[in-house]
Amino acid sequence: MNASVGLNAQTMVSERRGRQAAVPEQLNKTLSFEQSVTLTAKSQFGWTLAFVRRPLFQDIEVVITNPDRSEYVMIDEDGSTRPFYNVRSDDFS
Repeated sequence: MNASVGLNAQTMVSERRGRQAAVPEQLNKTLSFEQSVTLTAKSQFGWTLAFVRRPLFQDIEVVITNPDRSEYVMIDEDGSTRPFYNVRSDDFS
């Protein structure tokens, strides 16, 4: 009986964005020019867009991953990158 409650709570946590897609349909309108340039440059080396966070009242957070999904990097508004550690690996199985 407790297992079903735990499963339901886990499902609610894993889908905090509701019905929004992990990557917006019109990504080019969402990204700044610098973020777009960095994403294009990184994609030439096999990096792919993992997801885009859209927190309320804050700037978007663009997160990319390397080909083997062992490293995640966030692209800042100015196009610079920094490591991103807040990823639950079970979300990407």
